[in-house]
Amino acid sequence: MWLAALCLATAEPVTPQSFTVYSEPIKLRYGEVYNKKQGPMALPQNIVERYFDQRKAMAITGFDVDMVRKDAEGTESKVKLTDHYLHHYILAMGDNSTMNKIEQQAAKDKMFARMLHGCHGMTGSHVHSFLTGLSDSPDLVYFGSAAGAEYRHNLQRYQAPFRRLIRKPHVWAPTFHVINTNKPLRNTSLPYSPLLECPCTPQRKIDVKHGKIDGKDPDPPIKCSPEFQKTGNPSCHLATYVGGWRCCEHGVFLIDTDKECSDPQCSEEQQDEIFMKYTFYYEDASPETRKMESAACCDVTSDQQGFENIEYDIPACAPGTPPEKCLHVVESVQPVAYFHRHPKSPNDHHRADELVDLVIAAPHLHIAGLSIELIDDITNKTLCSVKASADNQGGVMYGNGTEAGNEDGYLVGLRPCSWGSDAPRFQRNHPLRARATYNASRGHTGVMSLWLMDVSAAPDGDFVV
Repeated sequence: MWLAALCLATAEPVTPQSFTVYSEPIKLRYGEVYNKKQGPMALPQNIVERYFDQRKAMAITGFDVDMVRKDAEGTESKVKLTDHYLHHYILAMGDNSTMNKIEQQAAKDKMFARMLHGCHGMTGSHVHSFLTGLSDSPDLVYFGSAAGAEYRHNLQRYQAPFRRLIRKPHVWAPTFHVINTNKPLRNTSLPYSPLLECPCTPQRKIDVKHGKIDGKDPDPPIKCSPEFQKTGNPSCHLATYVGGWRCCEHGVFLIDTDKECSDPQCSEEQQDEIFMKYTFYYEDASPETRKMESAACCDVTSDQQGFENIEYDIPACAPGTPPEKCLHVVESVQPVAYFHRHPKSPNDHHRADELVDLVIAAPHLHIAGLSIELIDDITNKTLCSVKASADNQGGVMYGNGTEAGNEDGYLVGLRPCSWGSDAPRFQRNHPLRARATYNASRGHTGVMSLWLMDVSAAPDGDFVV
């Protein structure tokens, strides 16, 4: 309701504009992991001033992502995935008040703080639950979620009338998970760096009896849904965990430092410095603009009960298996949106039967990913599907060159699906099915199969069409 009151000058034409922001420097030695929340950092002053009086709101229409290096003169150059692998990023943008509440909660609750940059941060469910419990109206939006190495070819644009709305854009706070892979490959037949799969090196102290890694609880907890546990995936138990997110914390090295370095911090290695760069496209909100919100679906290790492991392993298929059958396929079913007593957001005020429109569905896979589908579990209709193809036109893109964005052997692009006036409409508790297929000709650790989605509450009085 606040939107109509803010947007008084309806006669003015909508003119998309943009602004660019840079992260704080990310400094890493070879094999080192950066997994840290930055900021909050101020948005450009002209943006803050434009929306200061709250007579209008900023409507984000999309954004672009890049990773750059700057020389002494400030000239930018694109960073290759073979130099620094982006595992994922998470961005929050909003007003000072709401961001301060997040920071205060993180200072009081260590688990909440860890989840801000942990795998659960990808889905945003922990922050969603916290914000819905606030008495006032929070003003904070999240971007990116699980998008990682595919960031340069993962078009984030929202069709009208759907926009990410911020009434008081003051600050942004990014989280980055980056691995320095900047050395020629040695002793491997892989076309990509094995470090991007976060191997648990001999330096990681895994205590199965007490459920600890390096003396701490795994972050996030190792917790597969009952259905996914039945598959026997090694990632579901610490006793069989050999690589992935939990061995990829901030400051950890993914190489055997006893053999490859003179000291545990590999101080003889040169420290490299890179930056993440974001360009946001925006317009002033109008009375027709509809606000987007994070969806509750989908992760193949989870189900409607709210359990999730986020990552899982791809065990290699048996020797002699025909290539066309050497596949690893998993699927799960989850409700499309948050609602009251949803297991991930019990404080949400929405009813389960309220209607939402599906605005955008962005897939996230890792290397060896072949396809991921989003399916209406009631009608069996495919809503969005991407797959690898020789010409890279199927929505899953693999590089075949040497330039940034086309790194040979790397997963470099995933195509989202987006909708405007034709958006599919569901009740919030409507079940959607995610199905992911990986090439299992060799084993992989820490892979993910996620749909990062946004929905928009249907106007009062609307119905399913």
